[in-house]
Amino acid sequence: MDETRAGTPGVPIASTSAGLAGLVLAGRYRLDRLIGSGGMAQVWEATDSVLGRRVAVKLLHPHLTSDAVYVQRFRQEAIAAAKLNDPGIVGVFDTCSDQGHEAIVMELLDATTLRDLLDERHVLDAETTERIGLRLLDAIEAAHRAGLVHRDIKPSNVLLCSDGRVKIADFGIAKADGQTELTQEGSLIGTASYLSPEQLRGDELDGRSDLYSLGVLLYECVTGRIPFSGDSTAAVALARLHTPPLDPRQVRADVPPHLANVLMVALALEPDDRFATAADFRAALMGGHAVVAGPPVGYEPELDPYDDETSFSRSERSWLLRALLIILVGAALTVAGLLLRETQQPVEPNGTEPSTADVEPSQLPIARVSTFDPQGSGTRGENDAQASNVADGNGSTAWSTEQYDQADFFGEKTGVGVGLVLESRSQVDQVRIASSANGWSGAIYVIDAESIEGIDLGELEPAARVDDVQGTVTVDTGGATGRIVLLWITNLGDPSGDRHRVEVTALEASGRPAPG
Repeated sequence: MDETRAGTPGVPIASTSAGLAGLVLAGRYRLDRLIGSGGMAQVWEATDSVLGRRVAVKLLHPHLTSDAVYVQRFRQEAIAAAKLNDPGIVGVFDTCSDQGHEAIVMELLDATTLRDLLDERHVLDAETTERIGLRLLDAIEAAHRAGLVHRDIKPSNVLLCSDGRVKIADFGIAKADGQTELTQEGSLIGTASYLSPEQLRGDELDGRSDLYSLGVLLYECVTGRIPFSGDSTAAVALARLHTPPLDPRQVRADVPPHLANVLMVALALEPDDRFATAADFRAALMGGHAVVAGPPVGYEPELDPYDDETSFSRSERSWLLRALLIILVGAALTVAGLLLRETQQPVEPNGTEPSTADVEPSQLPIARVSTFDPQGSGTRGENDAQASNVADGNGSTAWSTEQYDQADFFGEKTGVGVGLVLESRSQVDQVRIASSANGWSGAIYVIDAESIEGIDLGELEPAARVDDVQGTVTVDTGGATGRIVLLWITNLGDPSGDRHRVEVTALEASGRPAPG
């Protein structure tokens, strides 16, 4: 089929890019610059003239617009992604059919794909691999909660933003619960190298299929190759259906044992032998529980031709010796610390313990973390599932506000927050906040209450204020007393892409138990 200039039937064009630049869709979206193209669609940087912002417009290739199946799948992508409001999923703003074009309007990101990064570096270090995996698992969990299985998790569908965010794109073949399949019987959808065994068999899929594909992706990140290889797609598929993957440590001896174990579980042949949920996968990747590692009992893996057995054995012995040394040194320091504390602990003249005023400030233990969105519409809360990230001690995870068109929110909404509910009523001397460096502002409240629900900030004075925050700050709260430490964000600062939001990776309070 001949490509023609939009709106001028019969006039051939040299290229799609030359023909569509300047085209305005739905009376508002002007296509400015082609920034990417795939087998099904192009992606354009565009201008939304109504809201005066930059957006990304995804256009179905012209030769596919006459195919009802492709058009339906393309529209399904917009519907699927629009159901999701998660920082790890590319946001969808609008969709339109105009002048014979099918378009999805999305947030514009300053990003590269993980595929591009792997093509450049070949291998990523374990820490970077785990950080990417944790962010993707948060997004996958959000999709699964909404009843969506992505079914095409692969490096080219993972966007690495310049500000450190990681996002999943392309829900074009996602399948919702109860949705009709948009493929012919017996055909495969997805990318062959990352398909789960049940996808290859044509079985019914659930979220564990996405987790398998993510396992393949992370395996490639840390080893530089996918777990299975062959001379053809059929050979790769056959290997995946009948043999377990090679332990990643036998591909690269420097892969940490814990990460290798997690990947081997994720890549189990049968879904029941894998992680049941994205949350389980995430907990294992963070070291939250023991992982049953390795291939099935009785399997003797063939050594990779690019590595020798001795390097793998040396790596294992070296790791065990380092771990034993760390344990012994830690135990010695603990004993020394206890003895020193005993000799230096002050005693009152009457033999009683020192008062709480004499106790040195220390990090206060946390009972739970809650979000605070008293002026929100619809379902109350602000990315509740991420709240615990501010207290997990992991700098690669974060709680994020939702995305807003204005830095100072909109209408009657004046802010959102996240709060620490301490284990006991305490005097709070300082609060440390590690966050995104986009110049956001807000306040810190120390509240004498048992629960964050129902608090009216209009009746309270903040213990401290923060302005133009550019990353990590430590704020003096003057010994304010209470059980709740609330970070209340009132201005989201500079936008991330086209919209505004704040990420908080850590929220800590230090002080001492309150008297009485």
